[in-house]
Amino acid sequence: MLDFIKVHKFSIFCLLALIWIFTVIRTQLKYKKKGERLQGKIVNYVQNSGNFFPVFQFEYNGQHLTVDSYNASKNANELGQTDTIYYIPGNQKGVFRERDLTPKLWMIVMTVVAIAYIILDFIVFNR
Repeated sequence: MLDFIKVHKFSIFCLLALIWIFTVIRTQLKYKKKGERLQGKIVNYVQNSGNFFPVFQFEYNGQHLTVDSYNASKNANELGQTDTIYYIPGNQKGVFRERDLTPKLWMIVMTVVAIAYIILDFIVFNR
């Protein structure tokens, strides 16, 4: 078993990366499908590891809610700006901006590269 892990450690890493990417995409699709499309105003930022996570304030069913965004920005210059967000009722963990719900180019490229490497590793490299 340890020999298998040593020989295929990068393929295992690629498989874990694929699982992570598919989990992110599944979460994004869940918000797009089941979430409420609302207008939210950026009222603050939470800084973590040099990234700024916008805090949105919006109204839902007569309640004023304040929820962080799942996606960060590199700068905090959007304070007071209104943006389209997706909110799942009852979830106070976070919201997604509409522009953050599309798969990014790096996700597509990494998926293709990881799948290609796994195929090469098990079919070509280990003959």
